[in-house]
Amino acid sequence: MNGPYAVVLRYRARQPLSAPVPEAVHAAFLGMVRRADPALAATLHSPQHRFRPYTLALLGPRGGLELRLRLSVLAPDLFREFWRRWERRGGFALRLGRTWLSPAAVQKSGPWCGEIPWPRFWELPPVRRVCLAFATPTTFRQGDVDLPLPLPKLLFAGLLAKWNAASSRPLSLDPELFSRFLALTEGRVRIQSVWDGRATIRGFVGVVEFRLKRDAPKEVGQALALLSAFAFFAGAGRHTTHGFGLVRFLHAS
Repeated sequence: MNGPYAVVLRYRARQPLSAPVPEAVHAAFLGMVRRADPALAATLHSPQHRFRPYTLALLGPRGGLELRLRLSVLAPDLFREFWRRWERRGGFALRLGRTWLSPAAVQKSGPWCGEIPWPRFWELPPVRRVCLAFATPTTFRQGDVDLPLPLPKLLFAGLLAKWNAASSRPLSLDPELFSRFLALTEGRVRIQSVWDGRATIRGFVGVVEFRLKRDAPKEVGQALALLSAFAFFAGAGRHTTHGFGLVRFLHAS
C-alpha cells in the first residue's frame, strides 16, 4: 500500500462482552502489537512522533460476542512487517482485561474501510464547499482547555499538520488562510461526553458544512479537497487513537 488506509479488525469472544472504555481498547491493541511486532510497538510509543501514525476506534454495536476495531494507518511502511506476521499466523489474539478474543477477519471493504495512494490526493480538483460527518466525539486543544466546536481553523490547521507529518510531499500553506477564507456555513451537531477510562472528554458529533469565501486563492480550495479526503484516515482533533474524531467525507462541490 502506497498511502493511508483503513481496515476493520474483527474479533470474537467466547462469552458476551461488556462495553469497554476507550483506554482499555487502546491498551489491548498496543498489547497485541507488542506481542506481534515488538519493533513496531516501540516505534508507536516513540516520543519522536508529534502525531501518532495510526488511529483506532471501536465500532458499534458494542457488547455481544464480536468486537470490531477500525484501524487507520498513516505510515504504511511501519506496519508492513506486522501484516506479514499477521498473515503467517492467521492473526493475533487480543487481550481485553481478563478476556482473550480470537481474530476472525480483517475487513478491507465497507463504509469505514479504504485506501488512497499519496499521488491521488494531488489529483483531486479544488473545491469551494465540503460537508463532513463527525461520527464520534471530536474536540480540539486550545491553550489549556478542550474546545468541542467545529471551528474551521482548528480542524483544517490540525489536518494540515498531520498531513505534513505523514506525507513525503508537504503541503505549503499558511494555516491562517483557513481563518481568513473558510467559513462554517451549516451545522447539525450536539455535544457528547465520554468516559475514556481516565477522564470525561466532551466532543461534538454531527454533520458540518464548510464553504470558501469568493476571494479565496485556488491553493486553499486544493488544500480543502485534499485535507477533507485525508480526514477519513487521519481523524480530527485529539485522542484519535482512543476512538475520538472519526470523520467521514460526505460530499463537495
